[in-house]
Amino acid sequence: MKAKSWFNLHSWAGLFVGVLLFVICFSGTLATLSHEIEYLSDKKFRAISNSGETNYIAIEHTLNKTYPSAQILYIHRHKQDYLATEVALKYHDEFLFVYLDGATGAWLGEGKWARVSRFLRNWHMNLSLGWIGKLIVTSLSLLLLVLFISSFYVYRQWWLGFFKKPSQLLKTKRSSWADWHKLLGLWSLWFIAVMSITGTWYLIEHGLQTARIDHYVAEPSALRNLRKVPVQESSAPLHVATLTHKALQAFSSLDIRYIRYGKKANQAVEVRGYNNDILLRLRANRVYLHPTTGVVLGIQKGENLPIIARIKDTADPLHFGNFAGIGTKLIWTIFGLAMSFISATGMYMSWLRVKRKVTLTKWLGVAGGAATVLVVASVIVTSVSFSVRTVPDLLFAPALARPK
Repeated sequence: MKAKSWFNLHSWAGLFVGVLLFVICFSGTLATLSHEIEYLSDKKFRAISNSGETNYIAIEHTLNKTYPSAQILYIHRHKQDYLATEVALKYHDEFLFVYLDGATGAWLGEGKWARVSRFLRNWHMNLSLGWIGKLIVTSLSLLLLVLFISSFYVYRQWWLGFFKKPSQLLKTKRSSWADWHKLLGLWSLWFIAVMSITGTWYLIEHGLQTARIDHYVAEPSALRNLRKVPVQESSAPLHVATLTHKALQAFSSLDIRYIRYGKKANQAVEVRGYNNDILLRLRANRVYLHPTTGVVLGIQKGENLPIIARIKDTADPLHFGNFAGIGTKLIWTIFGLAMSFISATGMYMSWLRVKRKVTLTKWLGVAGGAATVLVVASVIVTSVSFSVRTVPDLLFAPALARPK
């Protein structure tokens, strides 16, 4: 292909659904720091102590004292210890988030399902449009890949441009915007590559899930056997402190960060955590426990994952940069903003080139107009739906009660 053909391909890929691509880039950037945004917005999201030790006895004591008759759906302590520990409760048949200090169990506040991080996650992940929304979002990774590859042909001798001083930005001077577009694009190449690769994996994963093709580690046979056992009405579920103790006996190096109860007595309790692994999400390490006896039904270790499962559990940390604390989150945010700027300036330069010849509607075209309508619709749908969270009718978790 000639240079002009590559330029036309690059311009088409950036403008085809440019508005949508910008929204996905920008929403993903905000989603990266969504919990930190909440941290700054309300003190209930802020842990009192930065200690990495989690006191599940104190957490359970606070819950018993404050929310008698409630049941725990799950407990989640973030990898970043400055964030509050979240406990999801079934309380008076409604969903309730309770925020506690993980190290001391101190009560920090409560809230509903709707919050900033939920809005941004839903909007970025699938535009709140379910299956088709996720297909649209993940398919953009292919467009991003086209932009990534074509940029090397569009920008001749690109390797000389890393330290080239850009001209002063002028609102109507296309060349000045081009200078900044190229400069930030060059420094963001590695980041665009990461987003393209992880996004392409999400697209493949979406296809595998749609086709119901198994691509993860099979659950332990003991879990399947447990589900075949008739539910014993007289059996009582174990408390969180007991379950975490049992899990640590089986997996001593596990840094427990998540405990989830099942709906019935014949469903295992799942305990998740970190195990000093590199680039693995929380679910990579798990212990499955019998809900009434605490017997270990299975252990999954991230270090033993097969290649496809490893890719699946590495994609999220790479995509959102949450694998090494606030430092990598800030790096991902900076380059996410740069990527959003690159997307926006690409569209703006295209408009400056033709604005004297065509109307805005004609410039956008059918694809651009459809992308704009889709973005507006997604904001409306997300605003309406992100607060909806029901609780299961059945939940096999101990009922909280005030200490006597």
